[in-house]
Amino acid sequence: MSSSFFGFNIGVRALTTSQRALEVIGHNIANINTPGHSRQEAVVRTTQPEGTPAINRGITPGQVGSGVQVAEIRRLHDAYIERQLNQEYHNMGKWETSLTVFEQVEGIFAEPTEHGLRAMMDAYWNSWQALESSPEDYSVRKNLAENAKSLTNHMKSIYGKLQSYRKELDLEVATKVAAVNNYTHQIKELNHLIKSVSISGDNPNDLLDRRDALIGELSKIIQVDMRSNQHNMVDIFLGGTALVRGEASFDLEAALSPETGFNQVRWAGSEREAQITNGQLYALVNFRDDYIQETLDTLDQMAAAFIEQTNTLHREGYGLDGEATGYDFFTGTGVADIDVVSEVYHNIQLIAAAGTPQAPGDNAAAQSILALRGQKLMEEGSTTIDEYYNNMMVKMGIEFQQCMREHENSNLLINKIDMRRESVSGISLDQELVNMVKFQHSYNAAARIINTMDQLFETIIRDMGR
Repeated sequence: MSSSFFGFNIGVRALTTSQRALEVIGHNIANINTPGHSRQEAVVRTTQPEGTPAINRGITPGQVGSGVQVAEIRRLHDAYIERQLNQEYHNMGKWETSLTVFEQVEGIFAEPTEHGLRAMMDAYWNSWQALESSPEDYSVRKNLAENAKSLTNHMKSIYGKLQSYRKELDLEVATKVAAVNNYTHQIKELNHLIKSVSISGDNPNDLLDRRDALIGELSKIIQVDMRSNQHNMVDIFLGGTALVRGEASFDLEAALSPETGFNQVRWAGSEREAQITNGQLYALVNFRDDYIQETLDTLDQMAAAFIEQTNTLHREGYGLDGEATGYDFFTGTGVADIDVVSEVYHNIQLIAAAGTPQAPGDNAAAQSILALRGQKLMEEGSTTIDEYYNNMMVKMGIEFQQCMREHENSNLLINKIDMRRESVSGISLDQELVNMVKFQHSYNAAARIINTMDQLFETIIRDMGR
């Protein structure tokens, strides 16, 4: 037989269930603008009914329901969508960083503008053409010396800026490695907390959201693989080696390489290099070690061609006095130290325009040096110096455009996946308000049940006491 308080308990359970459901709704509304928050819902189920099968059970019309309870607070989440999003974060991180680097490198070259190397090369060749026409004109000689000086200074300036930017990228590599370690430590701590909550039988919904957000940020930096562990924990691997395993994490370090002078990403406490295959860190290392180095090599080969070919012809020519000969026009071995020979720069009479002695009006040497512009001196005699530089700029432009397209495509794909995630985990304010009104009415009705049962008890106590 049911207790006299049976109906009263039903009302109390209904009241507390509605209150808990309203609290969950309030939590959703409060976090509607919180990045990575997944919608939660109170799963409502009936409690164990009154009356269990037994031999001595009394004759009753059937089991009587004992009310309602919140069975669990469920997180609306799709793990498959989350994995897809993390996989695309790898690509987005790579292309986003690549786009930033391309913009910086293009800014250093400043092409095509009047301040770019292309314009200065044209001015340099045009000065030799003017000298060919007026080999005895002092102003033309002075203009050639100044334009040659501007060309060499600009080449060295580009070289210096690219080297400085490589160092900036190297510092950024160390920063990203520190960020990876920071994220893995936080994920490790969250694994511990999630395990504790899961073992107790509760759902660690907010902790899972925080961990997913950290994994997403980590995925932008490096490409990782994630595997589920017991008690809702996750293991995270980089190139098959664990970064996080349960409640333990394993650090990376940025160690200075004696061969390159730059930071090498490796596992802390060992000489083993980490396998970085995608993400922001991959782009930083790739541009630092490969792309910018190739650009520097291209400039160095150009400068070497300028120095070697011009000097060979200039040494054979004669200056304005008809006697000075054997002087180099450029000094240095490459882009790092190319310059106009100081003696020639300060004494423009030494600029060799003539091809024979005692013939100041002769322009044979100037003509020969000007002809270098059309000679195929680069890439084993397949391109001119101008074409070589133009090809480098065209290649850079094509790669920049490709990077922009890939970055845009990656963003579009992430937005598409994120919309799918929002359709599952996102919070609709309208829907939450509808549910809030529903459980508010349920709460009021439960209060009426308690009030009614209280009146019944009052009637029994009052009338039986007469």
